[in-house]
Amino acid sequence: MKTHITEYEMKLANIMSAIEYDFPDFKIVSKKDSKLMRILSKVLFFNKNFMTRYITVIGNTVYVPSKQWVKDNPYAALEVFCHEWVHMKDNRELGPLFKFLYLTPQIFSLMSLFSLWSGNLWWLLCLLYLLPMPSLARSELEMRGYAVSMAVRWWVLEEKPDYERISKYFTSSAYYWMYPVKSGVIQDLEENFERIKRMELRPHEKQILEILVN
Repeated sequence: MKTHITEYEMKLANIMSAIEYDFPDFKIVSKKDSKLMRILSKVLFFNKNFMTRYITVIGNTVYVPSKQWVKDNPYAALEVFCHEWVHMKDNRELGPLFKFLYLTPQIFSLMSLFSLWSGNLWWLLCLLYLLPMPSLARSELEMRGYAVSMAVRWWVLEEKPDYERISKYFTSSAYYWMYPVKSGVIQDLEENFERIKRMELRPHEKQILEILVN
C-alpha cells in the first residue's frame, strides 16, 4: 500500500491548486466518460490515439485518457497540466479569437453553408478548407504550450528536449499537419529552449517556475 507522496506528486498537487485558484471552474474529465470526446474522436478520425494518448482542453475543462492515468503518471501529468494551463490562459485573454485562430484555416469550411441559403454552389468550394492546410496560428499557440513542456522537463528532470519527438506533433496528423516544415519547427523549439535556459521567461512561465521550486 502506498504511504508516501513523491516529489512529482507534490509538484503536481501544487500546480493543480494554482490552476484551480486561477480558474475556479477548472475540471478534469475522463475522455471515456465524455460523450463530446467520443464524438470528437470520430470527427478527428485521422488521430487514431485521440482517446488514449492525447489530453484535450476545452475552455477550463481538461479531458484525460482516464483519471487513473493522472495518478499513475504524476510527472507526465505535471508536464501536461502546465502545458494545458497555458492554453487556458491564452483562451481567457483572447476569448473567442483563441478558438477562431486555433481552428483556422479549417474553420472557413463553414462558409460552404452559404450555398444552402443562397443557392450558389460556388460556396461549396470552401469545403477545400477541410484539407490539411498548415495553420500558423495553431502552431504558434501550441509552441507556447510546448515551450512550457520543455521548460518543466528542464527544471524538474534537468533533461534537454527531444526536438525530433516534439516536432512530430507539429508535422503529423496529431494536430492536423499544422506546420509541415520540420526544420522550421525544430528551429523554433531550439530558440524557445535557449530562451528558457537564459531565464528570459514569459509571465506565465515565471509563475510555473515559482510554483515548481517552492
